[in-house]
Amino acid sequence: MKGKALLTRLAGSLASAAAVVMTAGTLSAQAAPEVMADGTVFDAVYYADTYTDVVKVFGTRSADVMYKHYLQYGKKEGRNPVAPGTDVEAVKKKAAQAAKQQAPATPVVRPATNAAKAESLQDYFNRSVFIGDSVMVGYKLYLANHPESASAGTNFLAVTSYATYHALNERSNMHPLYRGVCQPVWTSISQMGVDRAFIMLGTNDLVCYDPARTASGIFALADRIHEVNPNVEVILISMPPVFATTNKGSLNNTGIDSLNVILQEGCEEHNTSFVEINHFLKDAGGGLAPAYCSDRYVHETFAAYGDVWDVQMQNFAAEALKK
Repeated sequence: MKGKALLTRLAGSLASAAAVVMTAGTLSAQAAPEVMADGTVFDAVYYADTYTDVVKVFGTRSADVMYKHYLQYGKKEGRNPVAPGTDVEAVKKKAAQAAKQQAPATPVVRPATNAAKAESLQDYFNRSVFIGDSVMVGYKLYLANHPESASAGTNFLAVTSYATYHALNERSNMHPLYRGVCQPVWTSISQMGVDRAFIMLGTNDLVCYDPARTASGIFALADRIHEVNPNVEVILISMPPVFATTNKGSLNNTGIDSLNVILQEGCEEHNTSFVEINHFLKDAGGGLAPAYCSDRYVHETFAAYGDVWDVQMQNFAAEALKK
């Protein structure tokens, strides 16, 4: 009887141990669920562990690759984004709480005090042009969807993948079109008859060049605009932060911070002004806040343009109109 009892206890211990191992395995598989930019709760660790065929094909367990596969193929094939039994709502709630704790500092709004001031703001932006890449295209789309903004009437010379090395090459086929013509922005500005040009470039330059060389390109563009259009004011917009994991050449938050310091310090020498937006778009870790990032890379949500870009542009304009 003693031997039988011992075997029974041993069997029970082994069963308990197996249960612990199974539980630990399940916890491991569910250790990394997160809310993606489109609102889907996805666990890259679980997905890679469960669908090993995906890892074999792509040769990586990268979270971005796993999620891209899920969106393109896995969802249609009936594959699970998270382990069965995962409390999706709890994950979303926890993510929302974390985002709230890491919310960036929102700029203080200094609204127009009367109808005349509001009209002045609208006229200010009607006589302005914004130059930039796909991040600036996002601001253009935001304003197109928010006609009530005082900034809505502004002009844009912005195109995806634009960089200063395109802008400074008169023969480049990357220049933003103006009235259907591909031409350098300083030529388009002279035809627009605007009073000021806002520039936000550097995203694509930093992939190839360091912050100092990128800044020199931006200043060279500002100088060229002044040369062709001596009465046009040039304002530099600080380059926004990127998502924390972004790291291509100097395109990371360290490189961006260095670029912004150089730009701000060089404004007087190049007869330009500076608008700060970077600080207000950061989370506690120094990267582009998740609520403001649309693709876990460099692009931004309408919330970023509404909470920060539009507020800071109008604040800058309001101060300029006082002078």
